[in-house]
Amino acid sequence: MDHGRARKSAGRGRGSGWESENSRKHLRDFSRATKNTANVTRQQQTNKFASAEQRFQETSKHFAKDAANLLKQYKDESSSEEDELDDDGILSKLTQSYKGFELSNGDKLENLGLTTQYLTECCQSGAITCLVCISSVKRHEQIWNCEKCFAIFHLPCIKQWVLEGVAQTTLLSAEHFPKRNIPWYCPKCRNEYSRSKCPENYYCFCGAVMDPVPDPWNLPHSCGEQCNHLLSQPPCGHKCLLLCHPGPCPPCPQTVKVGCYCGRKIPITRRCGKAGWSCGDKCNKLLPCKRHRCLLTCHSGDCDTCGQISEKSCICGKKSGMKPCAEPLWSCGEICGKQLACGFHHCEKVCHKDGECGDCPRAGVRTCPCGKKKLQGMACTDDVILCEDTCGKNLSCFGNHKCPRRCHFGDCGSCPLMAHKPCRCGKREKEVACQKEYTCETRCQKMRACGKHQCRRKCCVGDCPNCEQVCGKSLQCKKHKCQMYCHTGPCYPCPLTSKVTCRCQATAITVVCGKEKTTRPPRCRKKCVIPPDCHHHSRLPHTCHFGDCPRCKQICKQQLECGHICPGVCHDKVVVKNEIKAAAPWEQPQREYIIKKLPCPPCLEPMSAVCQGGHDFSQFPCHELKAYSCGRLCGRKLACGNHTCALQCHAVEDAPDTEKAGTNCAACEEACSKPRPDGCDHECVSPCHTEDCPPCRKRLRMRCHCGMVLLKHLCCDWAGKSDEEKERMQSCGNHCPKIIEKCGHLCKMQCHPGHCTSAKQCQKKVAKRCPCKRRKKEVLCSLVDMKEHLVECDDVCISIKAAKETERRQLEQKKKEEEERKQQEEVERFERKIHRRSRIRKNDNSADEDEGNRGGLLTKIFSSSLTRVTALLVFVISVIVYTYINTQI
Repeated sequence: MDHGRARKSAGRGRGSGWESENSRKHLRDFSRATKNTANVTRQQQTNKFASAEQRFQETSKHFAKDAANLLKQYKDESSSEEDELDDDGILSKLTQSYKGFELSNGDKLENLGLTTQYLTECCQSGAITCLVCISSVKRHEQIWNCEKCFAIFHLPCIKQWVLEGVAQTTLLSAEHFPKRNIPWYCPKCRNEYSRSKCPENYYCFCGAVMDPVPDPWNLPHSCGEQCNHLLSQPPCGHKCLLLCHPGPCPPCPQTVKVGCYCGRKIPITRRCGKAGWSCGDKCNKLLPCKRHRCLLTCHSGDCDTCGQISEKSCICGKKSGMKPCAEPLWSCGEICGKQLACGFHHCEKVCHKDGECGDCPRAGVRTCPCGKKKLQGMACTDDVILCEDTCGKNLSCFGNHKCPRRCHFGDCGSCPLMAHKPCRCGKREKEVACQKEYTCETRCQKMRACGKHQCRRKCCVGDCPNCEQVCGKSLQCKKHKCQMYCHTGPCYPCPLTSKVTCRCQATAITVVCGKEKTTRPPRCRKKCVIPPDCHHHSRLPHTCHFGDCPRCKQICKQQLECGHICPGVCHDKVVVKNEIKAAAPWEQPQREYIIKKLPCPPCLEPMSAVCQGGHDFSQFPCHELKAYSCGRLCGRKLACGNHTCALQCHAVEDAPDTEKAGTNCAACEEACSKPRPDGCDHECVSPCHTEDCPPCRKRLRMRCHCGMVLLKHLCCDWAGKSDEEKERMQSCGNHCPKIIEKCGHLCKMQCHPGHCTSAKQCQKKVAKRCPCKRRKKEVLCSLVDMKEHLVECDDVCISIKAAKETERRQLEQKKKEEEERKQQEEVERFERKIHRRSRIRKNDNSADEDEGNRGGLLTKIFSSSLTRVTALLVFVISVIVYTYINTQI
């Protein structure tokens, strides 16, 4: 079922074209309705002075209403259709027990014969039509199927058909014939059924289950069990192996051993349904002529009559001739002519066997022609004598008259008498010749059996015949008219059938006439045969369908201007969306889809291209292929032979070879770039040249080894010298001004490279003193650190040192006392200033107390608060002063 639903959602199977056509119809109706509504709305709104927003809202409401109505109509129509079943799955399930005839790879059930059509139609919605009511048979409705033609009808319809048919066709009275059994007939094949076989209950196709429950995994109206009907084609005694199914049972799939038709070959294993087989040799059976043998290839049934010619005698043996062997006896057509036993007369019979001439016809007892007189003893050669009596034979007339003539030979003839005769209907009487029938001119006024037309026969006896006029009513198919004689009741269904085919007409189903438009076309598994609408010779294989074929997905393969093949998907028929702008703000923009042929896309074939200067190869799409520059320098050797072209990669013109520069390469404007002599870092001052460079006359400035003198030498004199010569040239010849490490004396050597002499070799005399610096002694710098050259302090040095220490202490004590005196004076000065302010404040407070006593409660409160604030300020100032003094000390 999942595969069936996938196919149904993708294309809706065999009804995809029909549903897409309905969808397009609804969309066209919706578009037409919306356009009409927009026009009406626009006319109404132009007469009002409403804003554009109001008009837009009202138009939107109209659109929504129309869309809802159309959607409801579409849902009502689509709900009446049944969903498609997974016919492939159901057919596979039905035939899984049918050995040798299973479905494989979507092949048709060709070996199932007519059963295939019934199975397919039963799975397809709307394919089965009841011939009584001319409407589709749904899967959930009760049915009855004919035993002979296997046509399917609604169970209520066939019941009504039986009752109405019996009531209309009966001519026997129920009073006089109480046990009558009136048959009824199938509406399609007219197969006769007895009254007792009138269907009353709903059974499955095989008749085993009453009221089968619908199952989407089984065939509609099927019980899902094995059919088990005895097979009749041929009547081999085996049972049908299919599940309960409509239509005839397929040929028997059992295997049996049978010989060929002529019986001369060894029996082989064959399918019972196709047991007969021909060995291919001549039949060679003896034909009924007993002379020749059958020359046909081994065949079924009796051999044909012998077709050869042989000489045969006629029955009487008088003549012989070449006659077909299939005619064992033949008559020559001549009278026998043999003499009879009487000896006087001859046999008058035509060619016959010997001994069959018989006796003489004139022998024995004979009578006169009227039969009244018997003549005995007459010879066969004597003629009969007529009697003189009246003939008296009964004439065939109305009055039962007798022949009035005398005895005579031959017929009596007609009655010559007149008679008073009534007409056939009994309404008139007249004297007419007795042998003539009298008919009056009165026309019968009775209605015929059809109940529509009068009899209108002259002198009708009451047995009015059936109406001979054609009914001519339109049948339910609305295409044909009833061709039966005029009748009562409804007309029989149209006996004609129509075929509903797929697009290619390779697959077809037979439906009742008039149901072609409402029946979904069958699902065709053949390939679509619609010719391609693009430049390709054929389309991609896909199954037959209605409507337009899907867009071609093949590679274009058209040759482009560059000579390559277009690799894009076919673009001859491409749907392009085109938007149409709205004419007014309240209208919606419309979209339309048009089919256009698009040009081939640019060629993307990768192409290798060399740059203009021939330096590199690069890949480019074919449509972008052109002369390009790789961005490198040209690199070709210029005429100077030393430099190359400095232009960016370009096309070289008139170049003698692939390495030398052309006429359009850049001229050499560079300086000489030849390698300089060893030791010369200067550039050649001459322009680019081919000969050797001149000597470098640049002066080299360099410091001597000691760094005190700036020396100048020519580059040509300096370059190429040895290291010893360069050291000599770099020396200024003066004493080295460098200081010896550790000792700090000047180097005594001339200007030299490298390090100066060490402190251990220094011969400079230095003064070495005692720790108090009073005593000194001159020694060599290299011997300063030796112990024997140390200078110690003597007693004089120690006494001098003690006197200096005493003097230092006295100075420090004096300085300390001076600082203490200054601090004490500063504190006293500050205290005096503070005491002076406190006396003034005390006097002010006493005066304020007197006034406060007079001023009241408010003055006292203010005085006390002011006192507290003043005290606080004094305390803060005291702390600040104290801190400052300590800092100064």
